[in-house]
Amino acid sequence: MNDFTNAEVARKLQEVTAAYTLNKGNLFQIRAYENAATSIEHSTSEVKDLWEEGNLDKISGIGEAIKAHLDELFKTGKVKHWEEIKKGIPSGVFELLGIPGIGPKTALKLAKMGVSGKDDLIHQLRNNILVKKGFSKPLARKIGDALKRESARPKDGRMLLTFAFAQAERILEYLKKTPDIEKVDALGSLRRMVATIGDLDFAIASETPQKAIDYIVKMPGISKVSEKGNTKATIILSGGLSVDFIVVDPASYGALLQHFTGSKAHNIHLRSYAEKNGLSLSEFGVRNVKTSKINQTSTEEEFYGLLKMQVPPPEIREDTDEIELAIKHQLPQLVELEDIKGDLHVHSNLIAKPSHDPGVNSIKEIAKTAKKLGYRYVGSCDHQPSQANHNAEEMIQVLEKKKKAIEQQNYSGHLPRVLNLLEVDILPDGSLGVPDGALKYLDFAVASVHSSFNQSRNQMTMRILRALQNPYVKVLGHPTGRLLNKRESYKVDWKKVFKFAAKNNKALEINAYPDRLDLPDILVREAKEYGVKFVVSTDSHNVSQMDNMRFGVAVARRGWCEAKDIINTWDFKRLLEWCRI
Repeated sequence: MNDFTNAEVARKLQEVTAAYTLNKGNLFQIRAYENAATSIEHSTSEVKDLWEEGNLDKISGIGEAIKAHLDELFKTGKVKHWEEIKKGIPSGVFELLGIPGIGPKTALKLAKMGVSGKDDLIHQLRNNILVKKGFSKPLARKIGDALKRESARPKDGRMLLTFAFAQAERILEYLKKTPDIEKVDALGSLRRMVATIGDLDFAIASETPQKAIDYIVKMPGISKVSEKGNTKATIILSGGLSVDFIVVDPASYGALLQHFTGSKAHNIHLRSYAEKNGLSLSEFGVRNVKTSKINQTSTEEEFYGLLKMQVPPPEIREDTDEIELAIKHQLPQLVELEDIKGDLHVHSNLIAKPSHDPGVNSIKEIAKTAKKLGYRYVGSCDHQPSQANHNAEEMIQVLEKKKKAIEQQNYSGHLPRVLNLLEVDILPDGSLGVPDGALKYLDFAVASVHSSFNQSRNQMTMRILRALQNPYVKVLGHPTGRLLNKRESYKVDWKKVFKFAAKNNKALEINAYPDRLDLPDILVREAKEYGVKFVVSTDSHNVSQMDNMRFGVAVARRGWCEAKDIINTWDFKRLLEWCRI
């Protein structure tokens, strides 16, 4: 049996996708491998674990053929069919594919020009060798800029929140099965729901710590026990993830939970406040400096209560006014997942040739999933019809057809109601990729930047503002364009955008897709202070991704949002009034 991480499996599938593309395979095969690679890359479970459990069906986009190939991969370490497809393609092509801006055809061209890999590419770009060989100068500059940005990104190996959360859920499910563990919680940045997570840590309350530790190290999926003590343990999971556990007596659990939740800045400020009131804080409890008596606390309510404070929600413990407001008992009531009444960014399979990746499911399937989630409405928000495949008149026909399909769904009388939305490209000059004659068929449009990310700050700002001026556009999609661990945000004068959005009743999206979580929490809070409203959406391309709403809500909470700040906490009547053009 062979170990492969999700990233390694996704990489192999991407290589096969490239090989099919270069060998002019059919579009269905290419899309099948693209979808499988994306699903595995963003999966919140280790694909190898799912394979061992016989649960590969839990990953969307995995058909029978790819499932059989994955079975062969994990059993033998290679796939005969994949090797045959890649035969004859220079090996350097596949290394070059990992570089931003290089697709299969460009990679093949570079390989044929003698580029053997990434290091050689950097050398040839730096010394202008490629351009001298006849390679496009603008493209060389674009690739060079992308490599510079990539090298400037910190290589800290942090996990996406969604992946870390799913791993923690599986661990928590196991730990809660034993009577030897009374309480257990994730700690640190995961408990605060930060967008990327360094490692996993857990606090455990137990009156029998040795039994709890013995139970922990028997957890399924462990490849190594790095440390096993009387009250601490460290394990390495099969995917290479390190997990720490610390066990305390239930009477001290509140202090431990508070201390290791952090953040560091929050705890430093809190200790300073406590010292001014004759108290000293630690993971063991709250000590009276005069008497040296330590008050143990079994809950965080008891811990903060000794300081005569409200308990700040973990998401806002970043030393950004939460301590001052907790002392005054004036903390806001942050939005909850239960407040969300609908998802306004779900892609369907209705548009045959969209500008970007299509959804997998029908409108009926999306509505059915929305109903299971308790939603009152859901937005069918596909990518616009591709400009390469549709002229203006054809776009009108496509969107007229989409409107009729949604009306038919709504006429059935089944709830939730489906809104007719569209994700429209913001072109480099700020115009939209769809004419107004087609947009009039929508309830409203979500406008997003999908190209030309490297414009100047002023150019990108003017581009976004021009798009938001269109009356059919009500929401700015994934506003910063970041892809966590892959692509930095583009440069924008956010103050101008926030002021315009607030004045003109435009909303900013908090996109819950795993590698976006965009608008970032810091900008969410800044926008909120300008009076901007938000839409928390999943940007789902498969109904299985609609569960990601919790992560968008976490971003909203970290940005100090209350339910009143989020448009999709409103009832359907109020939502319709807002989106009326």
